[in-house]
Amino acid sequence: MNEAEVRTALRAALARLGRPDLEAEIPAPLGDPDDWLFHTLSDITRKLVQDMEAATRQVHAPARPDPRPTIDDDYSRQTWIEAHERLMAHLRRDWGARLHHHYREMLARFPLTPQERANARRLDLSDFGIEIGD
Repeated sequence: MNEAEVRTALRAALARLGRPDLEAEIPAPLGDPDDWLFHTLSDITRKLVQDMEAATRQVHAPARPDPRPTIDDDYSRQTWIEAHERLMAHLRRDWGARLHHHYREMLARFPLTPQERANARRLDLSDFGIEIGD
């Protein structure tokens, strides 16, 4: 895959996500084009789902002037990890599988806390063309 083909694939993926505006922020491809494309889109989609996760958090802290993020709310890495895997699989099934493997290795080393497991929820990715059951 040459640089023009990589840019075409990137534009197609961003269009599928409904975010063609993000292309302007992306640097020129370096190294292996396929690997660059995966990592670039993984970074973009991870930021999208982490922002979505943060927007859905509910604070459960006792009344205090400034709740402490991720301590006094229902943060869970599982929420954005699962959404990230689904979003990348939506773009390419093998990318979702690759990400799934990566996160399983990470969670084996750094498991979810009991609070994160209890707080896990499923994000609505319908804005990206992913139906609730997908």
